[in-house]
Amino acid sequence: MCGIGGIVRYEPGDNLARLRRMQWSLRHRGPDDQDTWTSPHAGLVHTRLALLDPAGGAQPLRSDRYVLVYNGEIYNAAELRHELAPSWDFRTCCDAEVVLAAHARWGAACPARLNGMFAYFVWDTIEEAGFAARDLLGVKPFVYAQAGDELVFASEAKAVLAALPGRPRARRDAVLEYLVVPCFSGVETPMFEGLHYLPPGHALRIDRSGVSIWRWGEHDLQAATDDVPPEELRTAVERAVQRTLIADAPVGVLLSGGLDSTAIAAAARRPLPAWTIQFTDQDSYDYGRSRIVISDDTPFAALAARELGLAQHVVHVDRGGLAADLQRLAIQNDALPAWEQEIAQHHLAHAAALHCKAVLVGDAADETHYGYHFLLDPEATRGPRGLIERFFPGDLWPGAIEPLAAKYQALSEEAGHDWRTPQGRLLATTWLIVHRWLPRLLHNGDIHAMAHGLEARVPFADLDLLALARRIGPTRALADGVEKAALRQALRGVVPEAIRVRKKSALPKDQGVEALYQREAARAVADGRLDAVIDRGRVLGLCERPLDERERALLFRVICLGHWTNAYGVVL
Repeated sequence: MCGIGGIVRYEPGDNLARLRRMQWSLRHRGPDDQDTWTSPHAGLVHTRLALLDPAGGAQPLRSDRYVLVYNGEIYNAAELRHELAPSWDFRTCCDAEVVLAAHARWGAACPARLNGMFAYFVWDTIEEAGFAARDLLGVKPFVYAQAGDELVFASEAKAVLAALPGRPRARRDAVLEYLVVPCFSGVETPMFEGLHYLPPGHALRIDRSGVSIWRWGEHDLQAATDDVPPEELRTAVERAVQRTLIADAPVGVLLSGGLDSTAIAAAARRPLPAWTIQFTDQDSYDYGRSRIVISDDTPFAALAARELGLAQHVVHVDRGGLAADLQRLAIQNDALPAWEQEIAQHHLAHAAALHCKAVLVGDAADETHYGYHFLLDPEATRGPRGLIERFFPGDLWPGAIEPLAAKYQALSEEAGHDWRTPQGRLLATTWLIVHRWLPRLLHNGDIHAMAHGLEARVPFADLDLLALARRIGPTRALADGVEKAALRQALRGVVPEAIRVRKKSALPKDQGVEALYQREAARAVADGRLDAVIDRGRVLGLCERPLDERERALLFRVICLGHWTNAYGVVL
């Protein structure tokens, strides 16, 4: 919905110039309006993408005591407004004011009352203290830097960097994790030294005594009872989609022809405009050679559009522009592009933003409903190392996999999971998917959509739907050797049958890019700037022989790393 940023500093100083630089770096997130608020110890900036109450929803939003900057959409805003109305004189029709009123009423308990996606900061002008919170799954971002009594925060790392002195330095361990295990990277810590993410489901308070952070909510996988009737799950999906359609601006859908995006389009109960990606020669690729993209989306998306009466727009991506796309991705994604599919996200967002201000996406369905077919492979779930080796070649960094695998295992065990039984391994693997893979996926979806002034709404992150998903354990979710079995059963008759039984396939990517990647990767490592984290000789070796899918993806990351260091002036 928007871009937020701010500086809290208890020592005297003029921060207006720094705030304006932050606001400028967030302008793509809010092309409709921008404003700044300052006080002796805090300054807030906001750039607005107006989806509700375009005339009355300007931010920073002020009451007698509090000042709010907020990014997101609250889907139970109408219910909360009704509950809060007796004690709050609402002046706007936007959900931002609902968040402000809810904070005034419930304080630190406010985030748990919000069903939606959000990151917000409230400054208390009486206590001279700030409060921030981020939604349960981390759909909306919140990145910050703290030094002494100063806190700088924003929706994107590039905006925080705009307020800090000197050239940014890379956090080498984070960059190495990106190169070795990209799907788990860039969510625990940013790629830049000194920056931090407020974790999903967490809150933050800053006052003169310092900064404190705590968890306000958790997606607990150990609450499964397997007693969710299909009709209850189907109704929850339909309600979640209906909530995400509330807007005073056009809303569309990104349609892959997979189960999740088709279910969203069907549950909308109106012919939304839909966008589908198509790369060069996509229909003729041998999908038996791919571990991730295992079928062509095009015929399934066309079937969904035809059966549901959608106005489908096919977004064609020409291979001749991919080299320039890689540079754009690295500029947009300050966490470093992790997946080749981000090229598709970029082009889909660019096309949809010409017609809509928001699109519904199927993100979070696979991660919260056991939707990945590798969960059915005992070798992939034997431990974090098995999952890493399935997708990522480790021969360029042979000593890096084991420490990372041990780190992921320790994180899952600290959360109460173990790897000793088949059921335990499934839950532990899924915990990693929810807490490392999903935040990265959601970060990418947000940053590429908002780069074009487009909001990506995530119905499968609806709190009521998540509560049902937690009750469905792996036994039922993977029944009869089928991933996402409970959700598939619930959607019988809602989506075309060929799509309901279709095996999970990732968002498409261009499969004919080997020569292009080899040329661009050789350029990226030629001057030695990446030698601190890259074995140049081994990368050049990959540029001289045929590659498999995992090796092509590795060169994609090397190329993006080169562009990223250039774009941000990063010292490795």
